[in-house]
Amino acid sequence: MQQYFSKLKNGNILKLDKEDENHIKNVMRFKPGEEIIVVHENIMYLCEFTENLLETRIKQILKENKKSRFITAYIPILQEEKMSFIIEKGTEMGIDEFIPVQFNRCKYKIKNEAKMKKLKRWEKIAKEAAEQSRQFKIPTIRDIQIVDALKPTNGVNILCSLDTSKVKPIKEVLNSNNVYGTINLLFGPEGGITKEEEDKLVEKGFIRTSLGDTVLRTETVIIYLTSIINYLS
Repeated sequence: MQQYFSKLKNGNILKLDKEDENHIKNVMRFKPGEEIIVVHENIMYLCEFTENLLETRIKQILKENKKSRFITAYIPILQEEKMSFIIEKGTEMGIDEFIPVQFNRCKYKIKNEAKMKKLKRWEKIAKEAAEQSRQFKIPTIRDIQIVDALKPTNGVNILCSLDTSKVKPIKEVLNSNNVYGTINLLFGPEGGITKEEEDKLVEKGFIRTSLGDTVLRTETVIIYLTSIINYLS
């Protein structure tokens, strides 16, 4: 069953966004009376379309979001296909916020004039992935940052490192006791993060963490880490 998000509730009517109109009318070809799922303020409702296909009538509450954790992913700037993959799969796995980071070893740089277009595209990918995977919220896509500007919040700050001497195993950093709070995941592009960048991030509160002996592709890291989080919780 198709899911949409609503920002406006009036009585038992949930209004859908104008940007969904084409998808509703021309892609899905919905008719009045057909049922869909609509999420509003962390509550998932079973609804039916009214004559106005941008308005839905609530039939029943399906479930409420009781998740207490909040996951932020600091992701490197990559080529578009890999960025789309990370945002899509990260959303499906439960990431709440993405912060793109321009690391020194990123091969791709986004010019200022193209930045807003990129951010809008990534927001669209996150929205569609959230609808498809039945999430309670659409992840936030923050502005592109550099390492010096990063300010991680209190919680578990994981820095995925290729260093073999100063790292802690993931099982020591992340466990069933701390997986329900704030988790910040940070990983670099192919080739990893420079020593200077890692040192700065450690000063900011990140913990150098090993994901094991296997060197993962950058776009695989998000699935690996979120799978562990979901398992532990």
